[in-house]
Amino acid sequence: LSLSFSLEVTSDVTWEDSQLVGLEGALLGCAYYLLSCQSCGLAVGFILCSSGSDLAYLRGLFCFFKESITCYLLKNQMIMEASKVNFPALTLKK
Repeated sequence: LSLSFSLEVTSDVTWEDSQLVGLEGALLGCAYYLLSCQSCGLAVGFILCSSGSDLAYLRGLFCFFKESITCYLLKNQMIMEASKVNFPALTLKK
């Protein structure tokens, strides 16, 4: 998965009250809430509720699909797809 993580989001991101269960791919067997953009309605990520031990560190975090996000780079004053931005690797402790 190509993801970016956050502890909080703005009111522009919404999620349904009903949980989904992954039937294939990286979220196979995981329970999660789908995150959507309030403006366009597209899926932008998920909140993982239950998973195997390999994804346990993601539980409760807002996980965003990089290919669904556009970033504004302050230093360069440019708009780019998040999948093309180099995010520094951080541990969840930071």
